[in-house]
Amino acid sequence: MISPAKAGLITVARVHDLEDYFQRLLNWEGQPATALVAAWEDKYVQEIKEVFRCAFERAAFGEKILEVEEDISNQAVGNRVAEFFTTGISPHLSAYRVEICSGPGYPDKKLIRREGGRVFVLELKATSEFDAKDSNRIVLTSSSRKLRRDFRAPINHLLATISYQKNGVEIVLEHLRLDFLEPTTPVDMRLEGSVSQKALARAAHQNVTF
Repeated sequence: MISPAKAGLITVARVHDLEDYFQRLLNWEGQPATALVAAWEDKYVQEIKEVFRCAFERAAFGEKILEVEEDISNQAVGNRVAEFFTTGISPHLSAYRVEICSGPGYPDKKLIRREGGRVFVLELKATSEFDAKDSNRIVLTSSSRKLRRDFRAPINHLLATISYQKNGVEIVLEHLRLDFLEPTTPVDMRLEGSVSQKALARAAHQNVTF
């Protein structure tokens, strides 16, 4: 197994929770302090639970098949599942609508309450099985740009995990889990260094191609 350090990831000082993470992220980015996560009001939690429960049943995903290519990557499967889910459930979200949060990074979507226009953060993840014992990382965000651009306090975060069954080139969605993230939700933070082909091409270091 490759250690985090060898993989190019450095574990930094322990972050206590999501609120702490966002405060450190803003400081790292040189941005003024602002509240990027707020506690959920229970009325919205209960309403969203019921709306999505009914919509998931009405969408009848168990009777629909998503066909993918044989050589498709896991990341591509996740993207396809997320879009298949969004397209299928949207017509049944009576009190809400889902919109794209444009640009790369967190979050994928906005969940907008039709009455009053309240906007919630909506991040979609796909997995073949939700396992409460699985400690593999679920990456949320490494930038506050879209949160600062598109959301206003109080900002509530909803993580939707779609469980699916893949048989060859056919995928069937089975379950939906909603996590209403709180400022106190525990998170881990890692510092990751990356390059691009564009950056390498412009760099002053020596290189050779054979």
